[in-house]
Amino acid sequence: MLGCPHVLVKRRTSTQTTVRYPARGRGALWTAGTRPPSEGTVRLLGRPRAALLEALRSPATTTELARALGVTPSAVPQHLAVLRENGLVDRERSGRQVLYLVTALGTSLLGG
Repeated sequence: MLGCPHVLVKRRTSTQTTVRYPARGRGALWTAGTRPPSEGTVRLLGRPRAALLEALRSPATTTELARALGVTPSAVPQHLAVLRENGLVDRERSGRQVLYLVTALGTSLLGG
């Protein structure tokens, strides 16, 4: 058995070897990327918040959102707080991370 902090390699037989490692991200291979928000949503929320809401079609951390939107990580929590106060997004803890996600009301505003 060979291993390091995050990878475990175990040889069971001469033809069977098991390699275990933690998965990175949450299915990033299947995300299509962030599409631009509709003009109606932009007029209602403003471009930064509308883009943030659109990006949250897939749950994400503040760091992931900042990276996806090309903004500083310090700008994201301010907009998330306003969206959360108005029932458009919610948050849940996943281990040491806090994930933000769109609520049913937010999804309805985005048009489904």
